[in-house]
Amino acid sequence: MKKISLYTILIALSFWATGCSLETDPYSAIPSEEAFRTTQDVQNGMHGAYNSLGAFEFLGNYALSISDMASDISIADNSSGSFVAINIWNINEDTPELSQIWTKGYEVIDRCTRGINGANALLSNPAENRLTAQDIINLNSFASQMYSMRSLTSFILVNIFGLPYRAGTPNSQLGIVLVDLEPIPAYTNVLRSTVAQTYTQILKDIASAKTHLNALTVSQKKTVSQYYLNEAAVYALEARVKLYMQDYAGAKTAAQTAIDKRGSANVSNVDYVQMWSSTAITDEDIFTIAKSEADNLSANSINTLYNSYGGFLSEFTLDKFADNDIRKGLLDGNHPRKFDGNASSEDVGNIPIFRKSEMYLIIAEASAQQTQIADAQNALFYTAKRNTDIAAATDLPATKTALLSFIADERIREFFQEGHRMYDLRRTGAPANISGTANYVFANFVYPIPANEINSGFGVVQNPNWSNTLP
Repeated sequence: MKKISLYTILIALSFWATGCSLETDPYSAIPSEEAFRTTQDVQNGMHGAYNSLGAFEFLGNYALSISDMASDISIADNSSGSFVAINIWNINEDTPELSQIWTKGYEVIDRCTRGINGANALLSNPAENRLTAQDIINLNSFASQMYSMRSLTSFILVNIFGLPYRAGTPNSQLGIVLVDLEPIPAYTNVLRSTVAQTYTQILKDIASAKTHLNALTVSQKKTVSQYYLNEAAVYALEARVKLYMQDYAGAKTAAQTAIDKRGSANVSNVDYVQMWSSTAITDEDIFTIAKSEADNLSANSINTLYNSYGGFLSEFTLDKFADNDIRKGLLDGNHPRKFDGNASSEDVGNIPIFRKSEMYLIIAEASAQQTQIADAQNALFYTAKRNTDIAAATDLPATKTALLSFIADERIREFFQEGHRMYDLRRTGAPANISGTANYVFANFVYPIPANEINSGFGVVQNPNWSNTLP
């Protein structure tokens, strides 16, 4: 069984003991088999995993912001120091953002694995464990969410620390250290999987999430809100993963299922602009992370990166917006306003991870790749009409090449600040102007594994020759 290194596990356990607001015993202090004796224990473990997932080192900031700051979307202010090394590509094995993404990601994975095992152990013998009917419902729901969380986390890590998946190839390039049936003990050697093996595990976890969901009724599934990895979010994750795998038919089906499971109305142009300054769930949301004043993010928020730390949008990004695009209402010159907070606090707001707009754009791209032109136009119109000059789907490009080019630009207009661009460049192989290098192919580059992980001596190997493909 593959095992994570001493360095990562000890850091993760220290976060578990000190960083979680839940009143639970740290798992470093009690045996795993005794950590989850009740449904409440499993719920506490799940909440701890969500706490790590939404932390600033992961989806609360770094794992998203690295995408825009490393690509052609955003520019960091040299005077602030925040994300400057990533932005100007002055990176090495000690770059703190990379180390923190790696460590926090494995903290999420470790917490999820322990919680999954706790839920499954209780469910394996409901009578002996004195489970009520509601306990069984809750445990299946919690297990589904943790499988989804672990899958999402593995997906993010492999797309930072592994070379891109390429359909029709062995995908034998190095992936990440996998965690499946058991948490990984400290003081043990580890092996990195291949990218193929990593994606197999990601899909396996999605399938396990669905298995637990299938134990619930439709009404029981709907009790999980968009602040958690609900049923629609499981299919949204599957759609994104399959798009990255160039499984266009699978991506299209999963994206449409996510939309159908969400079952919400479409947002108006006014509501779309206003939703960014509220923590209320909107019809656009599938899964979102809420940030409140209780999180005390301060210097670590996305808002701070683009406000007091001076980050701004590039001219390349600004040039993508037509005069009558309502999304210009989220711009103040070159300042992006999506994460400016609300009237009470700059740090209060939602961080959307999956939105309906992404699902429609996945359907559009998958359809275009399969030369299903009308399907692509109809799906693309969902976001493209935010440029009010576009009045009908037939106003959109009518060839595969032109559609794919428009979709690539539309993803910039739709997802600036939300952390998609670097990942899009990696998965498509498209060239871009990166850090002054024209026609740079991001798909050839992979970030280094953090030095602390390598130097711990427990077997994680470095990405070979990673610095040879710097821009």
